[in-house]
Amino acid sequence: MEKLTSKKALELLTEGIILQESDYQKHENRWINHCINVGEAAGRIAERLNLDSDHAKTLGYIHDIGRRINHPNHPIEGYKYMNSLEYVVESGICLTHSFINNDICMTIGEVPKGDISIFLDHYLSTHPASSYDRIIQLCDLFCTEKGFTTLEHRILDITKRKGTSDHSKFHFLLALQMQKSLEEQMGCSLSELFPEIPEEDIKSRVQDYEEVLSLIEQKNKVKKHTE
Repeated sequence: MEKLTSKKALELLTEGIILQESDYQKHENRWINHCINVGEAAGRIAERLNLDSDHAKTLGYIHDIGRRINHPNHPIEGYKYMNSLEYVVESGICLTHSFINNDICMTIGEVPKGDISIFLDHYLSTHPASSYDRIIQLCDLFCTEKGFTTLEHRILDITKRKGTSDHSKFHFLLALQMQKSLEEQMGCSLSELFPEIPEEDIKSRVQDYEEVLSLIEQKNKVKKHTE
């Protein structure tokens, strides 16, 4: 099987869904715009790191491709779908993108349970995070369907919409640590590499950071009170 290119990955992502330009504007297709932005961001970061920018872009485009099959279970469905097309190497990003450093507990939502958890835990524990995994994991956390923002602003938005879990604080702090590490490797900040990030989002980083932690602490207090 030939290596998957970003051009082919974009075709797979949009196949049967984006039939005309106006389809990008449909509410139900927001996830496709998010994937495209993750791909573009990943390619830019990889180029800065002297990595394969087209490969990074490819992984960004397909990381959420399972949403075309089943939204709640998109990591598993995406992995199975890409494997069915014999893109075995690329399929792993469908699983790893949601878990910082390929740690099943370091996800922004609830830790998977049941049979899915067993499968994911085995896969993640036997596949150490690569540079490309970390790039996609980071891009997933600062790319929206509209463009680029700060990691703090994006996680605050997700936290407000989806709530917190027992590991939310650890995930948030580890995400910031991952960003810092990649910025040191790149020799520049994300805001320098992505001047498209709104100035107001950059200015509100400290406030957004504090609000995320406050929301997490509030949830923890309520939980302790009800136990």
